Amino acid sequence: MDPSTHLDHLARDCAGLLAAHAADPAAAVSSCPGWDRATLLGHVAFVHAWVGAQVEAGPTERIRLSSVSRPPEGEDLPAWFEATAAHTAEVLSTMDTHRMWPSWAGPQPGAFYPRRLAQETAVHRWDVAAGTIDAALAVDGIDELLEIFSPSISGEKMAGSSGTIHLHATDIEGEWLIQMGSEGITFTRAHAKGDVALRGVAADLLLWAWNRVPADERFEVFGDTEVLTTWRRAAAV
Repeated sequence: MDPSTHLDHLARDCAGLLAAHAADPAAAVSSCPGWDRATLLGHVAFVHAWVGAQVEAGPTERIRLSSVSRPPEGEDLPAWFEATAAHTAEVLSTMDTHRMWPSWAGPQPGAFYPRRLAQETAVHRWDVAAGTIDAALAVDGIDELLEIFSPSISGEKMAGSSGTIHLHATDIEGEWLIQMGSEGITFTRAHAKGDVALRGVAADLLLWAWNRVPADERFEVFGDTEVLTTWRRAAAV
């Protein structure tokens, strides 16, 4: 998925976040225990501000979270979020996505930033407004999770367990074989037999992978379901 498509999704999901906040800022967010919609909007606003500051600083300087101003609380938050999101989208649209940039995940091509922000915002929009996530964006999100986040998960979090999971999207092309063990998590993009298979629409697979939904009736499950428990424990966020 190219950066301009990520930015299109980003704009729509920012609008969804703002609409949900306007409807009821104090509503609890069940998928983020302890948060309400205002807290979640503030979190996303801060991430947008951080990414905007990084892109403005350029590819030779890494901007730390501690150097970025926190968003306001209360009635000033929505306008601050809207202005910050618009500014960040603008600098993302003009950045050099082919150069290597600093990030918390190590040096990354510039396209890392529009992708990460689109994925962050899409999942958090779902947190407060449910609905669905575009299938192609969801496939890209599973790829990103496995490429960027999973390598940082220690094998110690497997608690001695291991196994393989075959994820299979039913509404769009997308299949992954995830290997979990004492050395951590690796994956291949392939149709292959795992210890357990999880079949469902791409959006639900993404939400499951981010521990947003259980392996319930929305999926077809074949094989050893204990391996799914290993993933949920290891990939807990």
